[in-house]
Amino acid sequence: MKIAAVETFQLRGEGEQGGYGSPYGFVVKVVTEDGIVGYGETDSMPPVVEAIVHAPFLNEMMSGLAAVILGNDADSAASWDRMSMAALGYSRDGGVRHAMAAIDIALWDIKGKAEGKPVCALLGGAKRERLRAYATHPLGLTLRETASFAEMLIEDGFSAVKFGWRPLGPDPDGDEAIVRTLREAIGPEADLLIDGGMAWDLEAAKLRAARFAPYRPYWLEEPLPAYDFDAYAELRASSPVRIAAGEMSASYAELQHLVKRRGVDVLQVDVSRTGLTEAMRIAGLAAQYGIPCVNHTYSYLFNAAASLHFAAAVEITDLFECQVTPNGLRDALDGGQLRPRDGWAFVPTAPGLGVEVDEAVLRRFRVPI
Repeated sequence: MKIAAVETFQLRGEGEQGGYGSPYGFVVKVVTEDGIVGYGETDSMPPVVEAIVHAPFLNEMMSGLAAVILGNDADSAASWDRMSMAALGYSRDGGVRHAMAAIDIALWDIKGKAEGKPVCALLGGAKRERLRAYATHPLGLTLRETASFAEMLIEDGFSAVKFGWRPLGPDPDGDEAIVRTLREAIGPEADLLIDGGMAWDLEAAKLRAARFAPYRPYWLEEPLPAYDFDAYAELRASSPVRIAAGEMSASYAELQHLVKRRGVDVLQVDVSRTGLTEAMRIAGLAAQYGIPCVNHTYSYLFNAAASLHFAAAVEITDLFECQVTPNGLRDALDGGQLRPRDGWAFVPTAPGLGVEVDEAVLRRFRVPI
């Protein structure tokens, strides 16, 4: 089963999503010689990863990714090794890993379709069929708007909600007021997750954790800069609130530090940045330390589907992130698929990623080049 074509889609939506900015996306389509199509995506800078995919072949350690997989077997492990070698001469991290992740997800989609199995079955089998979902939403411009957003999510059936980023960050009193407002809005039974958005240094993060603790956050996410592994270890050792992080990292080499230094209580893995092949290695290490792996899913249909298969297959997991901010690009791609029901996200059971793709949507939102 040889790879015949690799096509990419830079996507751009309309409008703004609070602190999240305007919608963007990057999707990869891989086609085999016998016509099986797989899709993947990455949450990264679209023009950068597109250049990495389609750069020319100079030599085995200096090549675009498509050039080294075209004509070869659509095997995720072998393709991963080829792509890793192809980029060795110019980058081992960042955008290269993101581009590799998108292709890797597409290859798992192909394998599942070829074998007539959902991807989770190929990752070792589904250990769960559904996951308790939490809704992620930006904070409002005022406390009243923030409260109304939180109330809406509870009314929609979610038993856990996450808020964060701006205006959280600069003022301890203001930050506590935000967390207090959210707890009052969702009531005592629902779980509250707070995303610090890398807003604080170690001492400020310790202060926030202590001040937030009376409001019983389920976890405090990314309170520190993403790669300050020593600070994460010190924070977690003293925090009265569970610490979650990892979404910005794209490799086992990076994420192992959070695990081995016990810098987190919950490890967040974004499969659109790591790929499924690498994500399963990461989850295996985390399980050895008793640390649950959860998804980070900001982007769209293919990331969400791949994340559900990942969460179904790992040994230890927790809540499942669902984006609920209004986003015309996300809504058009999803077409109602994978939406939580009664606060639960369900693992797709159809072959491959198990989702239907409307290529007209991809072409409608495609950025002209």
